[in-house]
Amino acid sequence: MHGALTDYCSSRRGKWVVLLTWIVVAGAIISMSPMLSDISTNDRLRFLPADAESTRAAEMVRDAYPQSTTPAIIVFRADGGLTDAAMQNAESVYKAIAAMAAEPDSNVAGVVSIFNLPQTRDQLVSSDNSTMMMIVPITGSPTDDAFGERIDALRDAAKQADGEVQVKVSGPAGLIADLVAVFSEVDLFLLLVTASLVLVLLILIYRSPVVAVVPLLIVGIVFQLAGAVAALILRAVDVPVDGQTSGIMTVILFGAGTDYYLFIASRYREELRRHEDKHVAMRATMRGVSEAILSAGATLMLASLLLLLATFGSFRSLGPVVAIAIATMMLASITLTPALLTIIGRNGFWPFRPVYSPDADAERTSRIWSKIGQTVLRRPGAILAGTIVAMLLLTGGVALYEPSYDRLESLPSDVESVEGFNLLREGFPAGDLAPIDVYVRLPDGVSAFDPDGMATVQAVSEALSGVDHVVRVSGPNAPLGLGSGPDSAAILAAHEQVPAEMRAQIEQSRGSGASGPPPGVDASSPEAQAIGLYTSALQFLSADLSIARVEVVLDENPYGSNAMDLIPTIREAASGAADTAGLEGTRVLVGGETAQNADTRSAMTQDEWLVLPIILLAIMLVLGLLLRSIIAPLYLGATILLTYFATLGLSLLIFRYVFGHDGIGSTVPFYLFVFVNALGVDYSIYLMSRIREESERMPLRLATEHALERTGGVITSAGIILAGTFAALMTLPLRDLFQLGFAVAVGVLIDTFVTRSLLVPSIVELLGKWNWWPDRKRMLATEEAEKDPSTEMVPIAD
Repeated sequence: MHGALTDYCSSRRGKWVVLLTWIVVAGAIISMSPMLSDISTNDRLRFLPADAESTRAAEMVRDAYPQSTTPAIIVFRADGGLTDAAMQNAESVYKAIAAMAAEPDSNVAGVVSIFNLPQTRDQLVSSDNSTMMMIVPITGSPTDDAFGERIDALRDAAKQADGEVQVKVSGPAGLIADLVAVFSEVDLFLLLVTASLVLVLLILIYRSPVVAVVPLLIVGIVFQLAGAVAALILRAVDVPVDGQTSGIMTVILFGAGTDYYLFIASRYREELRRHEDKHVAMRATMRGVSEAILSAGATLMLASLLLLLATFGSFRSLGPVVAIAIATMMLASITLTPALLTIIGRNGFWPFRPVYSPDADAERTSRIWSKIGQTVLRRPGAILAGTIVAMLLLTGGVALYEPSYDRLESLPSDVESVEGFNLLREGFPAGDLAPIDVYVRLPDGVSAFDPDGMATVQAVSEALSGVDHVVRVSGPNAPLGLGSGPDSAAILAAHEQVPAEMRAQIEQSRGSGASGPPPGVDASSPEAQAIGLYTSALQFLSADLSIARVEVVLDENPYGSNAMDLIPTIREAASGAADTAGLEGTRVLVGGETAQNADTRSAMTQDEWLVLPIILLAIMLVLGLLLRSIIAPLYLGATILLTYFATLGLSLLIFRYVFGHDGIGSTVPFYLFVFVNALGVDYSIYLMSRIREESERMPLRLATEHALERTGGVITSAGIILAGTFAALMTLPLRDLFQLGFAVAVGVLIDTFVTRSLLVPSIVELLGKWNWWPDRKRMLATEEAEKDPSTEMVPIAD
């Protein structure tokens, strides 16, 4: 069926029809559809499993609290101590932020500082007086433009204290704003770098400007079209798209699209020497390579669609985007590519136009690949053993595997949120940057200001304070921290002292940025003190007072593995204390950044054990169908695993000892497996399909040598370009994408120069006829050919 399609696309009339159809259809869809960036989000909660505890906690917060906020932390640091002048400058920053909070419809929900809440000094100023923080809750979605603009405004206001004091805006709000800003600049830059790199490599390979530009035009069209189609579909079904998806799609399209183009262009150049008519040459070309291209594309599509089985949303949302992109690229490869190359014909290879030579061997080979093939096939056992040993040694680097879920480590060290965290860590427990939130949901009809409700919150707080690495526990029962300042008895007494009407007035003003007693109340009176205590406690409670937030600060980096390891213990301690308190119907949920990281790790671990093996089996299934063999997919699957672990081990060694990275981005090993294997298998398909084709007319050993000679150059070129496209990710200021780009590039090069050039040919030679089991007809033909070998071929030098 696809043969008839490719024949039409390279016909005298069909090539123009295909070109016109692509221009009209692509133009219409692109102009009427959103782009992928329009539906992308960096809201990590959209990608956590719906049943994860931190997800349920976040959903509860959105529904139950008057204004869900994300805290920005303004850090003031002076190594010699904060002087009076420094404090005056800091107070001017506080006044500027308080003015922001007083603006109508402001997304600044207030400010917590020693200037409006002096009783918080012990919590906001370090014991050595070198570091101080202000906490500014920001409302709204962190991915909205208004959120980022407010962080910019806070940073502008903080500059008032510049001088002898270092001032940085950090915290979860600052971190998210910096991540969004970085991702917003990634796509265009990456597109330009990748396109430029591919163009240079293609010119070096073909030494022709025309044939080098064609794939950029094709990939450019496909990139726009696939992004539009994916955005249209995913928006319709309300599937979120990760902010880095567009960048990954860019390198995959350039890499895979250029590979497919190389397979076609190289074979077309051969056929132009055999056939005088360019239309006939292209028909022969597509008859020879279209099955390999469709199989390679189908493999990547299948691997991508299997990501829909993933629990982690970032993996799951990437699947359909890549599948749509590859499906579009496949369609372009068997229609638009042959049409364009047929149109430009021999002139496209100028100044090295292929000359029609019917009496000569049209397939030009390289002496290098001829010698490699002869060496491998002369001593396949030794080559196989040596190669396996070398790759197993590389896998030893996997011992350094330490996944990092710390988004701070992914950003450059000079980003303000990272600098702010580092300043904060010098004066306070590291956990102050992002405390763990434990939500205690009381039974229906019970308020946190009821004695039983407050006793339950107190019990949970006391249990949490006994967990290792917990340095402070705050909540409505202890706004300044358990054991510091007023206790639950004082809070309950303050609640009773404040008149009901005034309580209602205070509750209505929550989140408005107002602080201090209402107008008409003497700030020094006992009533004002009671109001202050009541207001402090109220900040931890939901609108209906039935949910209490208990804030837990660790002495560990809240984004690190050690903090995540504590989450199960914290959940067990909180739930156990709530049950023991005796208030039936009380429920506890643990949320916050650390809990989200822990749930992310659990989801990703599950995906690694479930999805990756299924992807490997799917790749082997495609290989089996293409090669009509059971044995070949088994050893090709083994080479896939060996290549992956050798790549991961070598990458980890280089990350640690060359780049100085303490760990590897948590998503890198997963994506590495998917991309190296699903893309690298293209070369197995191209090589093995050529071996199978050649074995129909010559002994297997000669067929293998012939296939290696004829495909070695194009596989090498394709591998270098694919590695180059992923290496473009190394130009980005994000550690995780840098590591992914480096690791995939290394993996592709190992796959190109070692796996496909040494491992696979040596295994094919050693297995002989058993490569085709259970195809008895081909096995017998292979056996008969070995008994009466054909004359060996003489390679033709370039």
